[in-house]
Amino acid sequence: MRISISIARLFSGCTLYMHKIRTIVLALALFAVLLSPVFAYAATGISFGGKVVSVIPCISPFGPSLQVTIVPAGALPTSYIWTPATITLQAGPPTHSGQQILGNADIPFACVIPSPFFFIPALTLFGLRMQIIGTSLI
Repeated sequence: MRISISIARLFSGCTLYMHKIRTIVLALALFAVLLSPVFAYAATGISFGGKVVSVIPCISPFGPSLQVTIVPAGALPTSYIWTPATITLQAGPPTHSGQQILGNADIPFACVIPSPFFFIPALTLFGLRMQIIGTSLI
């Protein structure tokens, strides 16, 4: 009889801990499901598009880059940085004002225009880093 009581206590303790583990696993699963849109947004970035206003060559940690300022429909001008790491579709990187551009951008980024003289500091340009873009030919 003493053995049966201790076995009963053993199983009652296991079900109690199994219930806690199940609750924790369900809570973590719910947390992951609720945060999945946040992770998807971070992975895909911010979509943008509009008419190119200016293209300024500069240098970034990825190499020769471009600061591209665009005017979206009905909004204020916004700056983006094109780098050699940007996935660029058929027409190539933006080359002149008047082109139409469409793409995704992700993080704030900077590039510099080096100064030809040692006593003048380099000019730093800021914008969002372009992930992927497509431009018009014209």
